[in-house]
Amino acid sequence: MSNQRTILVLGLTLLGLATALPGRAASRDTALGASGEVYQVRSGSYGDLFPGGRAVDPGVPVLAIDVTRPGAAAQRILIPDTLDPTPDTSASLLYENDSQTVFALWASQVGTNSVLKLAGFDGTNWSSPIQVVGNPYATKGSPQFAITRETFQDIADDGTTATKHRTTLHLLWQEEAVPGVPDTFYTPVVFVEGVYTGINPVYNLSDSLQDAPASLAAAAPQQTTLLRVPTIQAGRDQRTVIAAFTSPGKQQLATVEVDVLPEELSRLSEKARSHIIEIGRALYPNDLPTLAEKARSHIIEIGVAFHPELVSSIADQVRDTILANGDATSTATTIEGLAEKARSHIIEIGAKLSGRGLRDGDLTKIVQVDDPSGEDTITPTGQAAYLLQLRTASSRPVPRVGPGTVKLFVSEDGSDVLVSWAQTDKVIYRLSKGAGWTDTLTLALSPTLDINKAYDILGQRVRNR
Repeated sequence: MSNQRTILVLGLTLLGLATALPGRAASRDTALGASGEVYQVRSGSYGDLFPGGRAVDPGVPVLAIDVTRPGAAAQRILIPDTLDPTPDTSASLLYENDSQTVFALWASQVGTNSVLKLAGFDGTNWSSPIQVVGNPYATKGSPQFAITRETFQDIADDGTTATKHRTTLHLLWQEEAVPGVPDTFYTPVVFVEGVYTGINPVYNLSDSLQDAPASLAAAAPQQTTLLRVPTIQAGRDQRTVIAAFTSPGKQQLATVEVDVLPEELSRLSEKARSHIIEIGRALYPNDLPTLAEKARSHIIEIGVAFHPELVSSIADQVRDTILANGDATSTATTIEGLAEKARSHIIEIGAKLSGRGLRDGDLTKIVQVDDPSGEDTITPTGQAAYLLQLRTASSRPVPRVGPGTVKLFVSEDGSDVLVSWAQTDKVIYRLSKGAGWTDTLTLALSPTLDINKAYDILGQRVRNR
């Protein structure tokens, strides 16, 4: 079994249609394991971290993790891929319960390219690192991530079914193509049955925001402290994550919800598209009613993973789409074009109806993770296209903050944000209020209220609004 497969052998139970299991662990420089062990990132020269070690020159900068098990002394473990003369910085950790694996994400330099690396440690071995490039010439920082998981029923052409598992690590980081102006980026790293799909497109989250008003565009640049504190966390339900960030170009502090759409929806849409093309070669465009009805019946037949009312609604709307777009005057002038239009409609209506509700189309877009060649919707691993829905949950002008350590807290649906800045004896904060912010409020620190407890209170405050 390969290292990449070992790190994600998941034993999940089928919980209905594409049920995702929550990944609530926050990704920072410390993580808590399933048996109470504590993982902590260490960075420094090889000689300082491993006195007497002989793997490389003592002055080479490396990364390691300290593993402290209950009742035992800490054990220091080198991250092997950091054994090179280039500096590795900004590491973040996340523990994944089902595979009992701790993941490390860090920024590195490969030749002249700035990259992110992701590797997992299962208690015995490190996996081969996955490399995320983005802009290879832009400095990278603030890497962190969250996790979602799901099980789904894969139905083969012969009608047999198999339960499969999909895990997504949602990576967030910053790049500075222009020094001092960091943009925030996101990519999904997808594993199916523990195997990395090999595809992780990169998205600049600022692209999802509207341009700043002219009055803001002409304003002074934002404070650098707020530019460098993006965060990503579990969302409002078991298949969403929320990213919060400051966009220097759009002059906004925004949140984006990433929704992992059910695998069954992707497979249903692709199988329906293929079926319409297959039967349409004989029926299109002369017998649209028969084509439409056969497409409807096929969707109901293969949509067994969905609630009957949901798949019936999808099937009815595909039938209506074929009837409305199948003549020579429509934009779908070929059977392939008509089939693709039907597929897109299945994805659109399925995303709205499968537990999400209606959304403002101007704030929402669906992106497809598939073959980078763009030639079809099947990945190199044989899986159907992987669908994500990115929604701008909230956006506000960047607030003024004072000196101190800045931290963002976000509600589970991304609609509310709390900005804090910690000083020696207090934490000052502001809450979102409509399209703006409240006046500053203060939480005094004391022997019974340290900074960690204060952060817990502030996190609860924004979640319970």
